[in-house]
Amino acid sequence: MIKKLLFLLITVTCTTFTANAQNLFLNSGLEAGTGNTFTNWTTWSNPNITEETVNIHSGLRAIKAISMGTDEWSLQLISDAVTTVAGTSYEVTFWIKSVGGANTMRTSIASGTNYYQSPQTIGTTWQKVSYAFTANSTSTKVSLDLGKSTEIFYIDDLEMYSLTTNNIVNDGFELGSGDNFTNWTKLGTTANLTSETGASNVRSGARSLKAISTGTNEWDLVMQSDAVTTETGRYYEGAIWIKSVGGASKMRLSTSGGTSEYGTSVTIGSTDFQRVSIVFKATATATKLNLDLGKSTETFYIDDASFNSAQTVALGVSDFNAKNDEIVFYPNPVKDYLNINSDASIKSIIISDLAGKTVRTIKDAENIQSVDLSNLKQGMYILSTDTNKQFKFLKN
Repeated sequence: MIKKLLFLLITVTCTTFTANAQNLFLNSGLEAGTGNTFTNWTTWSNPNITEETVNIHSGLRAIKAISMGTDEWSLQLISDAVTTVAGTSYEVTFWIKSVGGANTMRTSIASGTNYYQSPQTIGTTWQKVSYAFTANSTSTKVSLDLGKSTEIFYIDDLEMYSLTTNNIVNDGFELGSGDNFTNWTKLGTTANLTSETGASNVRSGARSLKAISTGTNEWDLVMQSDAVTTETGRYYEGAIWIKSVGGASKMRLSTSGGTSEYGTSVTIGSTDFQRVSIVFKATATATKLNLDLGKSTETFYIDDASFNSAQTVALGVSDFNAKNDEIVFYPNPVKDYLNINSDASIKSIIISDLAGKTVRTIKDAENIQSVDLSNLKQGMYILSTDTNKQFKFLKN
């Protein structure tokens, strides 16, 4: 017991990953409130947004919204202000269906800069809609804009997560020898992608990536990550820290896998490392991050790459902030043993890949507190417990 508590203390002092901590919406299941009021949510054109107890996705009630077909903002469901970090990307998801099945709605964001999702066609069965954005303020409100079409919508189970779970391997370019970088592939003029160890050109660790561009096309000098397991339809953020010698040249980030996405060209300064990111919706089950460095005649230094996804949990009636049902999984990413600390006894665990295939089942008559994953292949997995909790983790 002493050993277990000491290990937990060490882990909590550093970083813990909890299955009940990161949904930023309060009353995300719309259960709290009475009648046609919904705690932590504001409704515009309130008579047309009401309680629904039959067409629900989970729990005991959802929202029914009757749109008269005027403007998007004439019928809105708006969250309380959520505390956000400027420069951090977030993903919003919710479940929705309609009566007619051919009309649209959108998500909009107020976070210093306003963001507007393209119109989403809503069918007659429950579907999950997602939208990602980068916060430009310490306070953000999310709105479901429902007023454009003449339609009846049902909404339930809203979630908002920061895209902070790094899925990339060798993110700091530390692994490898000489000018080789484990888990990365050089494309184009490969001799111009080398190891850098000068302290002023390394953001963290012992080395970074040095890229010498000759100024032709973006794709003439590319550093490409290994494929990361992605879930089609979910949002991700790819990011790097970068600086240059000249201070006035450009590069971009892009993705490979499914439909390629291309970020905007960003001017890179010469004084301090700056963060460059691309937010995209995955269109395949495996996606690579590309550092497109070939456009300008320039020398770049790159470090601390990331391929971020939301730390997702299972949808359900339970309040993820409830103190009487806390569960902690650590570390993440995991190499050998995944440790579990739970208020409730866990007697069985199922581990599946992102395609839903079960790869491991563990049972214990008393309580499972640690799982040996040393023989599991690298990749992203979902762990499900018999206490109805889910946890996504990366196996290194």
